[in-house]
Amino acid sequence: MQPIRATVDAINELDPFVDDTDLMEKLTTRANQAHAIVPECIGVSVESREMGLTFTLVATSDEIATLHAAQCPAGKPHGQASGTDPRFAATVEDVLTESAWRSASQASAAIGIRCTLSFPIMEGENAVGSVHLYGCSEDAFAGRHAALAEVFRAWAPGAVTNADLSFSTRAMAEQAPQLLRDEGKVAVATGILAAFNGTDVEEAQGRLEEASHRAGLTVNQLAEIIVGLRAP
Repeated sequence: MQPIRATVDAINELDPFVDDTDLMEKLTTRANQAHAIVPECIGVSVESREMGLTFTLVATSDEIATLHAAQCPAGKPHGQASGTDPRFAATVEDVLTESAWRSASQASAAIGIRCTLSFPIMEGENAVGSVHLYGCSEDAFAGRHAALAEVFRAWAPGAVTNADLSFSTRAMAEQAPQLLRDEGKVAVATGILAAFNGTDVEEAQGRLEEASHRAGLTVNQLAEIIVGLRAP
């Protein structure tokens, strides 16, 4: 499985605060392990509460094509779905396009997502994240909850099925790079204010939030203005 472009960009934005190579390797390795257990798994999203980010990986074009071909009886065109359900007639491009995942649940089920499985990731008694898996057949994850939970160090008893047929976590992952860029600008703007006013970072953060409220701007908008004013 491969990360979507936004996930690659987000992990690159994390550097140097996070070992991006290690994070990417862990995500890819675990997604591939899940895919090995469930070949019908065509998408995986991992949410980190600590980072406030979602990372998404999807099956490669070759994997999707292979699954699609396996569902087509001999003599049927490659673009025609197997069985009696015509809704699964989807091309590789249909399954992987961003716009497809942003459709409503029924629409996205029609282009490939037939079941989902979600687990909380626990540290002690606290949920620190979650993992969401997306399958292209209705029973893709049946009987495999424990094995998949082990791959992601997740809590199997907390499994929830078919809660995200619209693959909404992909849309969340698409936002990750911008969230990190906004966070970086706020940090820089806070540093500028702290240096200018001779205060600590915490007080500068409070002043930034107060000033944004008075100006009718978001913190991100005001931070961008402050950083822009100080740019050479």
